[in-house]
Amino acid sequence: LLLFFLGANWTTIYLGIEERYPNAEAAAALFGFNNLNAVVDSMIVLVAIVFPIAIAGGIFAVRNVAKVPTIRLVSSKQEPELTLALGLTWHLFNSHIWSTGQD
Repeated sequence: LLLFFLGANWTTIYLGIEERYPNAEAAAALFGFNNLNAVVDSMIVLVAIVFPIAIAGGIFAVRNVAKVPTIRLVSSKQEPELTLALGLTWHLFNSHIWSTGQD
């Protein structure tokens, strides 16, 4: 999304410079491109490079989240719906292992 914004911004700036200084080649000197097509082509290439990286990162994140263990009910295999009484702030889950003496 940021690259689309930058591409639109650079295109607008390039066209504004060309409109203000029609024969001065100021836009080409500032951007390093001779025409607007080169600006647009470079943004398309950048998006084509970054898009697969973003998709791979999203797939990696989804797979990692799917591996996180959760507490589920034996009867329905769904997460329990925990309600909290009025005036209370926290739930308490106290787990202990007798063999190590942890309470």
